[in-house]
Amino acid sequence: MSAGFLRCARRYLFPQEFLKLPNSMSKLKKWWKAGAVVVLALVTLQVAVSLLARTRRVHAYLTAHLERAFGRPVEVGSFGARIFPSLELYADGVTVGEDPAFGYEYFLRAEQLSAGLRWFGLLRGHFEFGTLSFGKPSLILERNFQGRWNLERWLPPPKNAGEQNRLIYGPPSPAPPVNRLQRIRFDEGRIDFKNQDEKLPFAFTGVSGSVEQVSPGRWQLQLEAQPWRSGVVLQSAGIIRVSGDLAGTSARLQPAQVTLHWSEASLADVFRLIHGQDYGVRGLFTLDATAKSTAGADDGPGDWTYTLQARARRIHRWDLTERADSPALNVNVNGRWNVGTGTFAADQFTVEGLRSNLRGKFLYASESPTAMELRLDSMGVQASDLLEWYRAFHPDVAEGIVADQYFTGGMILRGWPLSVESAALSSSEGTVKVPGFTEPILIGSIAGGRERSRIVIGPVRIALGGNPRDVILAKRRHLAPATENAADLTFTQDLKTDAGGISVEASLPKAEDFLKLAAFLGWPINHGWELTGPASAVTQWAWKEPFHGRWNGSVSVRKASLTVAGLNLPLNLVEAGLGWRAGRRTARLLRVEGFGGNWMGSVAEEPKTGTGEETTPNWKFDLSVDHLNAAELDRWVGPRARPNWLQRLLHSFLREVTPATPASELVRRIDAEGRLRIARLTIEKLRLENVVARGSLRDLKLDVQDSEAEWAGGHVRAKMGASFLPRPVYEVSANLDRVNLAKLPVTGRLADRLSGAASGNLQLKTTGVGRDELLKNLDGRGIVKLKKVELRGLDLPASVVDGAARSGISRWPAGECAFLVRNRSLVLQWLQLNGPRERTSVEGTVSFGSEADLSVSLQSREGIKAQAKKASTNGHVLKISGPLEELHLTAAKTPEPQVAN
Repeated sequence: MSAGFLRCARRYLFPQEFLKLPNSMSKLKKWWKAGAVVVLALVTLQVAVSLLARTRRVHAYLTAHLERAFGRPVEVGSFGARIFPSLELYADGVTVGEDPAFGYEYFLRAEQLSAGLRWFGLLRGHFEFGTLSFGKPSLILERNFQGRWNLERWLPPPKNAGEQNRLIYGPPSPAPPVNRLQRIRFDEGRIDFKNQDEKLPFAFTGVSGSVEQVSPGRWQLQLEAQPWRSGVVLQSAGIIRVSGDLAGTSARLQPAQVTLHWSEASLADVFRLIHGQDYGVRGLFTLDATAKSTAGADDGPGDWTYTLQARARRIHRWDLTERADSPALNVNVNGRWNVGTGTFAADQFTVEGLRSNLRGKFLYASESPTAMELRLDSMGVQASDLLEWYRAFHPDVAEGIVADQYFTGGMILRGWPLSVESAALSSSEGTVKVPGFTEPILIGSIAGGRERSRIVIGPVRIALGGNPRDVILAKRRHLAPATENAADLTFTQDLKTDAGGISVEASLPKAEDFLKLAAFLGWPINHGWELTGPASAVTQWAWKEPFHGRWNGSVSVRKASLTVAGLNLPLNLVEAGLGWRAGRRTARLLRVEGFGGNWMGSVAEEPKTGTGEETTPNWKFDLSVDHLNAAELDRWVGPRARPNWLQRLLHSFLREVTPATPASELVRRIDAEGRLRIARLTIEKLRLENVVARGSLRDLKLDVQDSEAEWAGGHVRAKMGASFLPRPVYEVSANLDRVNLAKLPVTGRLADRLSGAASGNLQLKTTGVGRDELLKNLDGRGIVKLKKVELRGLDLPASVVDGAARSGISRWPAGECAFLVRNRSLVLQWLQLNGPRERTSVEGTVSFGSEADLSVSLQSREGIKAQAKKASTNGHVLKISGPLEELHLTAAKTPEPQVAN
């Protein structure tokens, strides 16, 4: 009953239409099983294909087809395959072998390879590759001794019309295996180059792009890469993009058309790539090149036509700041190139600056006797462009300099190395405006060229102001007006010997104007010194080989003034000169007033005899002066009033531009030896005449081996040594011969009443810097023998005996004295004066300030015992004290005898 009730309720509660499923759901229910079967079949097929590709037999099959496609032996680490989303084969560790004619290194190696398979080829029963994609490939391009590349015969050549229309008799030959590669893609690859067995340092890295066969034997390129060179660090080498189409390499890539674009490369990296080193040039470089080979009837085999457009901008030296007016350069070249015949021709090239240009032709033929020819048919250069290039590569050029002159010319060079066959250069007059000069610098017209076996340009006159007519030279040199505030420049170059030079003849009423001009142009000649007054020069910068020149000639000054840093007063150059001979400098002093005297002599540079890398010159001097006074020297150099005077002075003469260099280092760089003659030398109370000293100064050591002078009516010979590190130390050893006692500086007013001669030796040593410190540390000793000593106005023996001063004359035929020098005093260890009957002994000290503290006693001579006993019983000791000008005498009893030290 319940079951019937339910059947009746379902009929009335749920209509019949409601109980039916929709049509779409019915279809899904009908086909979902079929779809699941298809998906399962495809997954199973994918797994099966992948596993199948890893089997040994399929591995060998796929490797064989890759070898057929590449035309080279191939090794593959492992294969894989997938059918979704497209039928594709992939491999790991792929290596394409090299042609045995080029060695046994690999030709191509890639970490990954993926290759698309063509369905239509499979349906026709052929196994054909579609697109090949290489991941991180490495390709080696090698050129053998026959000039052929290992890339040849890899890409198939195109079929020309002759081959297609040629009649074939008999059964057709079996088709040779051809490469059926359609498209090759590269990602993060590398290309290396070899020339025979030598691996070149150049390479391309980051190679990406594709090579596609657009028609049988025609390939289209779309590649980009970064240039690379081993052994150098490249910071911004730019990107090279190559596009175009070409034929197979067995047809020498002909016909073809390739375009190359190299953008935003650093000039420094361009030179590093070409030569492997940095030349210190900075800027940006861009290159556009097009190469085309039509293989037409008019072209020979292997002929290419090319077009180059190179642009460099913001060019400057590496350590200089880039400027808004930094120069730029454009180079355009059109020409032909044939690798087979070894010819390279630029039918027309143009080099363009902002306002200048060069036009010409170039030809290189390896089989020609001349090999190379360069023709500059047209040249037009503005001086303003030359100034910009000069400013970009030379520091400290003043702002506001304006140059105005235009140069024209032409040149033909042939052979290798290139030699000048003909040349011509000319220009009209020009001017250079320099800040600080009221008048512009005038430059005369320029004319020159090849004359027989030489290139001669000039003479060209450059005037520091004046009338423009003054720079116009006569055609004949001896008819040219004399130089006045101007210079004549002549350039010569011998084409046979490579010797040449630039001659300069100048006469300037104000040498300071030339020094100022040189500083504005970035060539400061004077480092810490200034020259004012007239000067003239006849010099030549000569060389026996290019870029290795030396100066020859001389510069003369008369009635000029030289101010040097470190000197309080200027030197008066009445007549002096500076000369060069084979690059060695010589200073001639005919009359120079300075340091309180008149100087004459010479200072010459001598070549180094050693083979070390030290470049400090060796100087030989021979100088003489009529008078030198220590007080005058102190007024000139003022070491107490002007600290570091020596450092500033040596900075000037050694051309130092780094004031931080200590004076000790500057003194160490001095290497000089020679002779110095002084007619009169005054040091405090010491007066020497006819002083001649021979010595040397090197490695912070002064060595005077031989010196002599006349002093106090006698003769002095001495040796002197000094060491300036770590603290200056001076040592003097002197021999005295017949020195007049009356002329000694310590005698003061006694000089009028004292006479006699002294001979002996003296040794002194002191340390320190400055007069006061040197006198404070002065220490020494000496022994002298006395002859014919006479003291007028005082009978010293009688004064000792009587204990009071007695007028008269004291005479001693001989005597001997030993003394010490210390504490700014002269210490008499003993002074014995031998008279006819007695011996007078003097002990005590005499200060450098002429303060005396002496004791005088008498002893009888041996053999006169009675008189000796009387003297010993009744004698006295005479005390002498006070300044030598006003001595005070007092008497005291004779002390007990003591042993002398």
